[in-house]
Amino acid sequence: VSTVEWSVAENMAKPTSILEGFMWDKETEVDRFRERVPLANLLSQWKTSLVEQSIPKPRDWIGPIKEGAAKNGFVIVPECKRSEPISGSLRKRYNVQKLVEDFTTKGARAISINCDGILFGGSLDDLKTALESCSADDGVVLPPILASDLLLYPYQLYKMRLAGADAVNLVVGALENKDLVYLTKIASSLKMQSLLMVTSTTQVKNLDVLAANSIGGLIVSNR
Repeated sequence: VSTVEWSVAENMAKPTSILEGFMWDKETEVDRFRERVPLANLLSQWKTSLVEQSIPKPRDWIGPIKEGAAKNGFVIVPECKRSEPISGSLRKRYNVQKLVEDFTTKGARAISINCDGILFGGSLDDLKTALESCSADDGVVLPPILASDLLLYPYQLYKMRLAGADAVNLVVGALENKDLVYLTKIASSLKMQSLLMVTSTTQVKNLDVLAANSIGGLIVSNR
């Protein structure tokens, strides 16, 4: 009797946009993190850090920018980023320690560090390296740092605060209103400022669901 081989074509779902594909990849990444360190363990680490005061209190990220703008008319906020999805690596030797030290000595009032490992090659280790390197140097006071990533879950916010982030960014186009409200509340409870990234006037109008003073400012992107 001969063997009959057959197969059924899978109806694989495809993302409808680059952002949606990024979101799917980020969900998978967070699931893997949670398998290694469940949320309950992360919350326990957070509570322990409060008792032991092992993590410096979050600093005002937007305040120094406002002060600089009032004094000089504009402020440049440098961002540490390893790579770009299209252009690839942005520099041959990415040394986040040297970058933040250079930015600091040249008068940066605030810094952003991209911690996404899917599209931009970063990680929370970059943030930790920046904080540890400058805290070890006498006379070098590191400006407040925004940890940049595609944030979809409270789990990610706790990881960022445990790593020492002062502020975070939320991509409005990736979040439903209820999730946006929830994540800004969690960030506020962790004393981190939330910067919201918008790409259209429609997204700006949708922000009326948020409580007053729940966000530090807007990041307008042309992506």
